[in-house]
Amino acid sequence: MLPSWPRVIVAAPQTSQSSIGAPLCVAVDNLFDSVGGLTLTAELNKFQEAIDDMMTDLEPPQIRAITGLELAAGVFAKCSDSLATQLQVSLGLGKRDRGRTEFRIGINGDVYGGILAPLEVGTRRVDIAYVNPAAMVTVAYRGKGPYKQKLPLRVLGGFPSWDRIALVVSKDLGVKSLHDIAKRKIPLRVSTRFSGVNNGTYYTISALLSHYGFSFGHIKKWGGRVQECGRPFAAERMNAIGKRAINAVFDEGVSTVGGWLDLALENGFEIIPIELAIVKKMEQMGYTRAVLPKKRFKQLTADALTIDYSGWALVTHKWLPDRVAYAAIQTIDEKSKLLPIDDEKPLNMKELCRGSEKCPLQVPLHPGAAKYYREKGYL
Repeated sequence: MLPSWPRVIVAAPQTSQSSIGAPLCVAVDNLFDSVGGLTLTAELNKFQEAIDDMMTDLEPPQIRAITGLELAAGVFAKCSDSLATQLQVSLGLGKRDRGRTEFRIGINGDVYGGILAPLEVGTRRVDIAYVNPAAMVTVAYRGKGPYKQKLPLRVLGGFPSWDRIALVVSKDLGVKSLHDIAKRKIPLRVSTRFSGVNNGTYYTISALLSHYGFSFGHIKKWGGRVQECGRPFAAERMNAIGKRAINAVFDEGVSTVGGWLDLALENGFEIIPIELAIVKKMEQMGYTRAVLPKKRFKQLTADALTIDYSGWALVTHKWLPDRVAYAAIQTIDEKSKLLPIDDEKPLNMKELCRGSEKCPLQVPLHPGAAKYYREKGYL
């Protein structure tokens, strides 16, 4: 089966319902491949018919905007192997747009991912973005960690993606706590993520280490080495684990069966639990406690305490018009059977608004989104 490609679907609002004059409501849709080619499902056909009905009342500028959005989506679907993936959808004000509202979506990349995404939304440079993990939204909302002030964020929904932070070291080191590393000044050969102020994983792990009294800089000072990888399952890491060229890995991305954590546990590494006192300090920032379950990782004799790294929160700011937030969730609901998610189960709208183990939510829902959820009985 071919991968399902993103497709931008633009629905024009009914003029009679508009109190803010917002011209368009943008949502992300997909096409499924069921017989070797991209085909529209019955749900998409039905939705498209509704769009066609509304388009009869559109003015020429709106028609051209829809054409441009469909063109961009179609080109990406056909050339995604060579095109960039940082998505920017911007509906700006033209001379004829008096009384209308600008609308911007930003997804992926250095600016719209990692630590910067909440800042982009909170300062209204974009209106909607994804943030992973969901905990980072809470950190930003509280003005903790890398965020110097509280950000006026609101949640539209939480998409499931189960994950955890895992700290593993070689058994021959005899480490039972990260305190042992600091006390013995062990020159680890550790693999982690790329450093930099925008990398949420690197920041989270660095914050954890700081509570134990050391850093990656200390490891280098003690004579150790730090391997920085762009992805949890990077080839250089997997090779280093197999060859025992490294003796520690601090990262997330542990949900994949046969991934880096499974490989490490099969090659003489063990998971080091995080002490409850340290977990509580991370919770004060906005993270949530979790466990690496022994039922999933058979080498464990008990669940290992850690912090959660789950979820893709769809976030906005408190100024987003209620009608736009309502329309965003309405569209997600209508397309719930088509949207690709990082989970083996279909998208659950009740979990989308309430949060779950796979996407804990601690930030208030946008009132426009909450209105839709309540009307449909999801809240």
